[in-house]
Amino acid sequence: MADPTPAAPSSASPRQSTASPSRMWFVDNLRIVLTALVVLHHIAVTYSGLPLWYYTEKPTSAAVGTGLTVFLLVNQAWFMGAFFLLAGYFTPGSYDRKGPRAFLRDRLIRLGIPLVTFYFVLNPILYVGSYHGGSILDAYLHTIGAGPLWFVLALLVFDGSYAAFRLVTRKRRTPRPLTYPMVIGFVLALALVTYALRIAIPIGFWVPVVDFPTSAYLPQYVSFFVLGTVAYRRGWFHATSARMGWAGLGMAIGATLVFLPLALSGGISAWVGHGTLSSLFYALWDSTFAVGIVLALLTFFRRRFNTQGPLRRYLSHHVFTVYVIHAFVVIAAGYALSALDLPTPAKFAIAAVVVLPACFALAGPIRRLPGVRRVL
Repeated sequence: MADPTPAAPSSASPRQSTASPSRMWFVDNLRIVLTALVVLHHIAVTYSGLPLWYYTEKPTSAAVGTGLTVFLLVNQAWFMGAFFLLAGYFTPGSYDRKGPRAFLRDRLIRLGIPLVTFYFVLNPILYVGSYHGGSILDAYLHTIGAGPLWFVLALLVFDGSYAAFRLVTRKRRTPRPLTYPMVIGFVLALALVTYALRIAIPIGFWVPVVDFPTSAYLPQYVSFFVLGTVAYRRGWFHATSARMGWAGLGMAIGATLVFLPLALSGGISAWVGHGTLSSLFYALWDSTFAVGIVLALLTFFRRRFNTQGPLRRYLSHHVFTVYVIHAFVVIAAGYALSALDLPTPAKFAIAAVVVLPACFALAGPIRRLPGVRRVL
């Protein structure tokens, strides 16, 4: 997302064929892909039949429902962790440039204003289609919430925690290469902490007050954010070798072939948590998969997509706006397509083709509204 994780400033023209040394174009391009995946994720939720979105439809076949659920589970295993990693990476530099007061003030403006607006205004609007009478006040009170902007809420907490940490510790600059033992140790520690948390908070369990849709992944979100801050100090985004990227891809594939079947062999719901052996294998799978796929994508994008032309530059400037507004476009498409008697795969495909470009097309005019660019 653009504003929560700003890249370093660049003086290069967007038409240049090579990347400016001061701009990490590959990170901008990766954020475009991650944001598009968030939109596709919520389109898949719409047609999965799972009661996890503002508007849903029952899939036209069990096989389609299963396929969409698998797509959702694979996404959930890593893509929000990747967002937190990128956010964490750019946090130390922002803090260093601005100092604690300006840093926190900027975070409250860029994250707090969208969050409060969505929480009290936009989220209730998204539930209008499900209103069936009764007290409007009661309906409003039951529909206020962060919705997809739970990520922004978490990021505010993480940024505040980082600022507090910096205030009580000295700044450290410790360049050190990323090694395979570090990666393996991180994966094992993450898997064990995740497994332990899911004994009390299994996948799909709603936690009051916190209100995150995926609280069972909190160890990944926290650790990836912290890992991002460490990666910034140690220059890992630039220095990680292509060989380690290939090793990451091998980790992701290997974990999927070994740990995932073991997790699912225990039954339909044994893998979600409660201290089962299946949940341990599932924690090993999603932890290994997340670390491996992020390593692979970072090195791949750095080697192959470290440039930007006008189109990618436009897209990267508007990813945060797309994240904030995409629910409205996804829901509008869902209601519009509900009038058509089409199989679920066709609706998903049509929605994907329409919603993704529509979100980015709307983001430009929205950001040009008075005062909006300062926030979005």
